[in-house]
Amino acid sequence: MTQGDFSIMIHNVSGSNFLAFGSFYDEPVSTDPFHLISRLQMVHTKSVDQLYSYPCEIHLELTQGIASLLVGSSPRLEELKTFPIHHYVKLKPNTYFNLIVHSEEIVCNLITPNVHPTAVKLAVPYLYQPFFSPFNVLEIFDSYVSQVTEFHFRSTVHDYYELFYVIDGSLTLNMAGDSRTIEENDLIICGPHQPYPRQISSDTFCNYLTVVFDMGNAERIHFLGQTFSCSESIRSALDKLIAQSLSHSYYTQTLMLCYLQEVITQLMQLTDTLLQPHSTPTSQQNFQNDLLQQILAYMNKKVAEPMTVEEICHKFFISRSSLQSLFKAHLHTSPKNYLINIKLQKSKELIQENRHTISEIAYLLGFSSIHYFSRLFKKYYNMSPSEYAKQVSEMNKSEALSPPQTECYNERSE
Repeated sequence: MTQGDFSIMIHNVSGSNFLAFGSFYDEPVSTDPFHLISRLQMVHTKSVDQLYSYPCEIHLELTQGIASLLVGSSPRLEELKTFPIHHYVKLKPNTYFNLIVHSEEIVCNLITPNVHPTAVKLAVPYLYQPFFSPFNVLEIFDSYVSQVTEFHFRSTVHDYYELFYVIDGSLTLNMAGDSRTIEENDLIICGPHQPYPRQISSDTFCNYLTVVFDMGNAERIHFLGQTFSCSESIRSALDKLIAQSLSHSYYTQTLMLCYLQEVITQLMQLTDTLLQPHSTPTSQQNFQNDLLQQILAYMNKKVAEPMTVEEICHKFFISRSSLQSLFKAHLHTSPKNYLINIKLQKSKELIQENRHTISEIAYLLGFSSIHYFSRLFKKYYNMSPSEYAKQVSEMNKSEALSPPQTECYNERSE
């Protein structure tokens, strides 16, 4: 299914971006005998498989429950937007819409002239993606501040994450054979299943924080093993975490989880800025390269499945603008164009296999319609998919009719 990713951008019907589709109002509209009022009762659903459009203005008045409006100027999936409904809504003529129900059920009045709507079946159902945290700090197992001089500590291997934050001095970590020294105000988060021996030389002193914790959805964390110099806001959250670790109040554990979640979220925001197209140091460049390779591998793996740019942003927890910058800087194209390109290349392979119709291929690759697929195919390859299929068929026939070639060997006399 194609995901309409509501978690990336939350629109509001009272905002300017809704004006292309209609407007909102606060008091129920007065109706006259020429209007038809339909009382809609709908149950909870996460997907929408068709849209409706009226040739005139219509009113939607939600009276019970919570819902979002899926709306667009056309029924193309890539152009649809979602808006939570907090007001009564008036839609412009020829606007395509449907309701996504979040509560157990809703009651909504649909006020229209006595005309029939146009119903459009979506090529791929629109799947509502609820807003949620991209990761969760589930539990803190240990948290302590060490103030030490010369020492060498060999840690055990475990299934959890470790955060190291140097308050004063310097600390050397051995990470898979790579010796890494982190200085005052530096922070690093290490992944599970690895020992992290720590060492402080005899002529130095180190005051550092260690937090051992578990995370959910940790595959979205792309900066494990990277060293960060803490900003003032990250340092403030760490100071609060340290203060709570020394406290024994009823809410200590809850607050520690909150502050650690804040630290990791700010690190995510920081890595997001590293993706912007400016001159970057080697470490930042390596980060961009690694992330880009992960994204490209994911796109190529999922190419035969419906996929959107919003889904990619959601999967790798980066903003759409940062994804655009990353592709422009390294591939000189946009994510959307790259996605279209690999889908069209895959479509040629599927046509060559001759196991699916053109319509089935358009559906398999997540194009909103066969017409949209055919238009893009012709734009890229100067021929329609059916013309390409005919060309492939003729080539196959020609090869089948060609006589088999024999190879001649000259035997050399001994």
